[in-house]
Amino acid sequence: MRQRGRHAAPRRSGQKARQAVALVFTAGAFLAASQEMAVADILDGDLFNGQLNTDQEGQENLDCGNSAHLVRINVAKTANQEMVCADTDGHTHRRSGHPGGPQAIGGTALAPQTNTAQAGEQNLNCGNSADVITVNVLGTINEQTTCAAVARDQADEQGGFTGRAQALGGTSLGQQLNTAQTGKQNLYCGNSSDTLTINLLGTIRKYTRCVALDKSSRHESGPEHRGHALADAGQVVGVGQNTAQNGRQNQTCGSPGTGIDLPLGETKRDTHCTVYDASGPAR
Repeated sequence: MRQRGRHAAPRRSGQKARQAVALVFTAGAFLAASQEMAVADILDGDLFNGQLNTDQEGQENLDCGNSAHLVRINVAKTANQEMVCADTDGHTHRRSGHPGGPQAIGGTALAPQTNTAQAGEQNLNCGNSADVITVNVLGTINEQTTCAAVARDQADEQGGFTGRAQALGGTSLGQQLNTAQTGKQNLYCGNSSDTLTINLLGTIRKYTRCVALDKSSRHESGPEHRGHALADAGQVVGVGQNTAQNGRQNQTCGSPGTGIDLPLGETKRDTHCTVYDASGPAR
């Protein structure tokens, strides 16, 4: 297994895409219960565990399995965490409460802060990590995040307008991640903005799988207009990461970040992103 894996496949055959989705849903139980949760979060509470602000509009947008902690400690125990997020019916809508499109606006946090705004279809923001300090001593931390958005419906489209998406940073003591996505099948998965990881004679494994598959049948008679995607930094003490994706099949996956690792044990990170769109001609 690679130390830090990064794989992006913006265009694949239908067969490979179906195999990827099958792999997602056959790797263990669909919603397997987590085993012993041994990770201790120091200063546990909303104020110190960071803020996760999300606003979404559209279909099959997933924002899940992300981590933003001030301090995480695991000593001589095994911590297994599995997060499975799936939208497969093609009819799930999440409505923004803001006129003109979703807005994720950060507040004030004495820990990391993530702000995510998504408008459009099949935008995935999953398995990203922004922990300040992680200490693992003689223990094992297993984290697996799986995101799958699958559409098979039939629809006639007369063209449309996708509102703007704005992720505006606030004030945070730790890292700050601001992500705005508009359009279709934009993936932002498995990225690390951790500051310091100390792994002493232990094992840390973080696996992320993101799949966006659109096999819906559409007859399009008009163009689609997309609003702007804006990711704007706030006041941050630490690393700030701002990502704006506007269009079709944009991928930012598996970035290791600039954090400091003291790998006195085994550390593995592996990210796979797959998108496949057979719904119609590119717009």
